[in-house]
Amino acid sequence: GRADAGEVNKLREKYNVPEDAFVFLFVGRMMWYKNVRLILDALRILQKEGVPFRAFLVGDGYDAVDIRAYAQGLGLAEPGPVVFTGPLYDREALRAYYSLADMFLFPSTYDTSGIVVKEAAACDCPSLLVRDSCAAEGVQHGVSGFLAEENAASCAQVLLAACEDRTKLAEVGRNAGQHLY
Repeated sequence: GRADAGEVNKLREKYNVPEDAFVFLFVGRMMWYKNVRLILDALRILQKEGVPFRAFLVGDGYDAVDIRAYAQGLGLAEPGPVVFTGPLYDREALRAYYSLADMFLFPSTYDTSGIVVKEAAACDCPSLLVRDSCAAEGVQHGVSGFLAEENAASCAQVLLAACEDRTKLAEVGRNAGQHLY
């Protein structure tokens, strides 16, 4: 289930997340083959569209330095809206991030069935996945998650549409909790 509201509020305060900002989350190894570039490029489009957001990228990996530099080059990394937390090994701390997030971003076509999608669903956080990927199996677009084509424009379009209706976004999250977890 969701983390304690107090723990979620601590994160919101720690990172100065405005109430109106959408919160996106990625948890995984910082490797290009996880499609992290696609996430960053889609977030850049959201930034250009004026969507208020914070995105937390949790993890570490061989490509972490290059990924941070790429985000910096896009104008997303700190002091921008994207925060790289590094790895988190405390499951309760990680649960607070899932509970803070409005949407989990998992565009990997490399992973077969990422447990992180189930962890997000356990916290009523819907996921954005690549349509027809193994990780998207069982996800119904707009019902228990969100599906996009494997490109930044499609991902951004799906994110923009989801951000238009917070009530629907929360409903999709609850459905993910009921049907995916």
